[in-house]
Amino acid sequence: MGSVLRRLLFFFQRNQFDRDLQDELRFHEELKAHALADADGMSGDEARAAARRRLGNPLRLREQSREPWTFATVETFAQDARHALRLMRRDPAFTFTALATLALGIGLTTAIFSVAYGVLWRPLPYPHSDRLVIVSSAQQTERGVKTFSTWAPVTYEALRPRVTALDHLAAYSSIDVQFTGRGEPLRLPALDVSPNFFATLGVNPARGRAFLTGAAAQGDDRTAIVSDRLWRTSLEADPAIVGQSISIDGLPRTVVGVLPPDFSFRPVVARLGALPAADIFLPNRWSGDTGRSAFLFLLGRMKSGVTQERAAAELTALVSDPSIAPAGALAQAGAFAPNARTLARTVGLQEYGTESVRTLLLILLGAVSFVLLIACVNVANLQMARLTARRGELSVRMALGAGRRRIVGQLLTEAVVLSLLGASLGVMLAQIAIHVTLPLVPQFVLPRLGGVVIDARVLAFCLGLSLVSTLLIGLVPALRVGGAAFGEGLALHAGDARTTGDRQGERLRTLLVAAQIAMTLVLLIGAGLLIHSFVRLTSVSPGFESSGRDGVVQTVKVTLPENLYDEPERIHAFARGVLDPIQYLPGVTSASLINSAPFGMMFIQGDFDIEGQPKPKLFAGEPKIDAGYFKTMGIPLLAGRDFTAGDTAAAPKVAIVSERIVRECFPGGPGEALGRRVRMNGRGEWLTVVGVVADIRQRGLDRDVQPMLYVPFQQDRGGFIRFVSFVARTATPASVVEGIRAEIRRAAPDLPIESTVTMDEAVAASVAQPRFRMLLLVLFAVTATLIATCGIYGLMAYAVTQRRREIGVRMALGADRRDVLRLVLARALRIVAVGLIVGLAGAAGVTRVLQTFLFGVTPTDPIAFTIVTLLLMAVGLMAAWLPARRATRIDPWAALRAE
Repeated sequence: MGSVLRRLLFFFQRNQFDRDLQDELRFHEELKAHALADADGMSGDEARAAARRRLGNPLRLREQSREPWTFATVETFAQDARHALRLMRRDPAFTFTALATLALGIGLTTAIFSVAYGVLWRPLPYPHSDRLVIVSSAQQTERGVKTFSTWAPVTYEALRPRVTALDHLAAYSSIDVQFTGRGEPLRLPALDVSPNFFATLGVNPARGRAFLTGAAAQGDDRTAIVSDRLWRTSLEADPAIVGQSISIDGLPRTVVGVLPPDFSFRPVVARLGALPAADIFLPNRWSGDTGRSAFLFLLGRMKSGVTQERAAAELTALVSDPSIAPAGALAQAGAFAPNARTLARTVGLQEYGTESVRTLLLILLGAVSFVLLIACVNVANLQMARLTARRGELSVRMALGAGRRRIVGQLLTEAVVLSLLGASLGVMLAQIAIHVTLPLVPQFVLPRLGGVVIDARVLAFCLGLSLVSTLLIGLVPALRVGGAAFGEGLALHAGDARTTGDRQGERLRTLLVAAQIAMTLVLLIGAGLLIHSFVRLTSVSPGFESSGRDGVVQTVKVTLPENLYDEPERIHAFARGVLDPIQYLPGVTSASLINSAPFGMMFIQGDFDIEGQPKPKLFAGEPKIDAGYFKTMGIPLLAGRDFTAGDTAAAPKVAIVSERIVRECFPGGPGEALGRRVRMNGRGEWLTVVGVVADIRQRGLDRDVQPMLYVPFQQDRGGFIRFVSFVARTATPASVVEGIRAEIRRAAPDLPIESTVTMDEAVAASVAQPRFRMLLLVLFAVTATLIATCGIYGLMAYAVTQRRREIGVRMALGADRRDVLRLVLARALRIVAVGLIVGLAGAAGVTRVLQTFLFGVTPTDPIAFTIVTLLLMAVGLMAAWLPARRATRIDPWAALRAE
């Protein structure tokens, strides 16, 4: 311990120690000189010279004297680090290129890792979050297992007291509520939850209490718990909010709790992704459920020591009991397989919430790792070129006594310094990238964005990247020192640039550039596939005219509270009272309404019957529309008539079918469909078909054309007409939106506006996720291409410099400029060709991971492969063009004289 303390103390008294040591050495030298002068009669100068020879190298003596006082390895590393910094300062072009390349590679990799870690692996902010599971429902039939995710309330209530593998079993359902009475009416994301929901998560409100459970829960039905965000905004951070009443869907609710600031719960829905974090939580016990509708997600907390497999086995055994899970209680499709076996599956809450983005994030992490690898290879190539220029220096040092191990240590230290500086710049670049790009991430793409931060774990990962970079950029030059190109024998020929060792280094640099080309091609082909897929996707016609000569289609959506609009007549009166004035607003060409607008989140479908025919195997959409809807949306009417103002509740019941229903069910064409009668869901009144319209893509450009059975809004009495989207075609959407808002305020002052978007915006939002994926991969591919281009340029520029004498001789012997140009470009073409061949083979296998993200394109799409390959070849030749042109301008006589 005393030795360690003495060595640590030395670093703080280093200057004093060096002065004392210098004085002591000078004393010994003078003492020896006096002894020699007295013994041999030497003069003063001769005696001092002889004393120095007897004592030995003073630098070596000082180093030996320091060894007991310092850490030799640390001392050597510090010396090498200072030397590395001096070299970087003397060569700013190399330093800038190497640091910029490493910063790009490490910065992008760190940014993507921080997103992947924050979304996929950062522990959830709940106690013992690894014990939280989502219980999914499924049915096993002869055709396999079909997962439905949700359960009927009656099944949940039967399961909860019987399951023993879980400490808690809670249920929740995602809803939207209307928040009024506190300023502007708002429509907010909310959750209907069982009273034990927060106990299951292990979370207590920061203010107030959680919902009551057990027998006391019956008196807690009209309560609410709000998020910290809602408390700080709409509730103005009122410290006395607990116990106060707020209006939810027109009904008073007592606030009993405010959640902690760091609490967030984003429900995940299959095919939609992560929904917005809930701001309001409402207790619900779903009393009176009949088991015919499944809409609850079940959240469980496993007991300590219980595995997911054990919990799933117990739950499966319980739900196999028909009294717990009646036939058809899993989902609407469950009614068609009453003899199927019911299954229960347990998935970790974190895994369930990130399942939809796991593949995407891992692909992005792999792609950005390619960028880092390309950057490291490029810097290693720069190091190799600089090493060749320093062969004379290093050989002289070896001739003066420095061992190969010492030289290798210095080169690795230079790589460490370079990597750490690049990592530092990379962290700053990653912070900027996260700050700029996260707000641009489309809604529903990534859950848990709040967990994306650069913290100690991310910094540790960045440090690990710098160590990997050190190995990649320092190991190859270090190994080269052990070759025949370096040694004491070269010290007398340090100026000779044409040796066998140099040719070996040149071949190694060529292989590194070819590897860069291969990896870059893989990234470029992946980006090319996503670009081609996106072009195919956006070229698909939605079936309606979102914009045209008459303007754009503007939509304004509202949802009527069920407790205030519990009768169809009230809903019809509201819709008619708003729609009629809208049609006369300035700038409105036509206007109508629908309960489920295209490209929206809500889409209602079901089976249907055709009178006199076998039951079709199709599921049809059931939108409720008003007269003029097809004209407003630009959907062609193929046969029959449109709905009119006369199609009221008292008029005969009518319907309009889409073209696909005609193709599937009426071989005689649209004329055969007119006058036939249809019925939805096997019950209700028969509807007479009065028209046929063209198909549209209701759910997205990447979805198949959906069969549609349109019904007049005024004739429908179902609950889904509470969802109303007013649509208007106009050339002045901004003013029309304000006009529609005013009419809604006049009819229902406390009704919040849910959304106002044009159909162009809705279509663009539907392709936001593929656009986001494409742009990210294109960014990585472009970065890799720039780095690889620098590598080709650097290699060819260095080759021209090294072969300056050879080119001068060729030109002196009669070679013209075209011959020299051909010589340089031919070599570059060979390097690029080797990289392209290897890259094509790698891309053929690697790009298969993109299969699920492609639309209308295969992973081996010949168009993408051909275009990208030719593009990269052209870029490679362009990078070699400048050095080749410089080679043609070499003066042969000047080149020969320089030798």
